Amino acid sequence: MKYLIWAVVIYLAWRWYTVSRQSSSGSASSTDSTPAASNAGTDDVAEAMVKCAQCGIHLPSSEAVHGAGAITFCSEEHRRLHSER
Repeated sequence: MKYLIWAVVIYLAWRWYTVSRQSSSGSASSTDSTPAASNAGTDDVAEAMVKCAQCGIHLPSSEAVHGAGAITFCSEEHRRLHSER
């Protein structure tokens, strides 16, 4: 039983070390003024999601097909089907 406790303590210490190391290296790269470092965090930015007026699926706003007004669709075919109603 004491070996199990030691294994848990060692595992938690290792996890704490790796998480703290990742967070410190992340903050160091954000202070760098190179363009590559400033673009590194852009993948983490959330994009607005919109709902297709025809089928109801949610998709990123940049991939949506925009119809009349503020109506959005997932494809050109759904835009056409919606306008034929």
